Amino acid sequence: MGIAWGLSQRCAPFVERDAELRARGMAPIQARVALARHACRLAYRMLRTQQPFDEQRYRQGRHPSGR
Repeated sequence: MGIAWGLSQRCAPFVERDAELRARGMAPIQARVALARHACRLAYRMLRTQQPFDEQRYRQGRHPSGR
């Protein structure tokens, strides 16, 4: 879960996602677990497609309701 902590501190889209999860009432550890799972899915997709992380594309792909 160290990667989730690092992303929630340094990567703007993940900082925003962390704030959204906490605003929905998640405890800090619950939000961190959700971010860790999200980071794993993102890393898998990047490995599978061999594409680098594109922050703008990531932001555009986010569901409008924050899900």
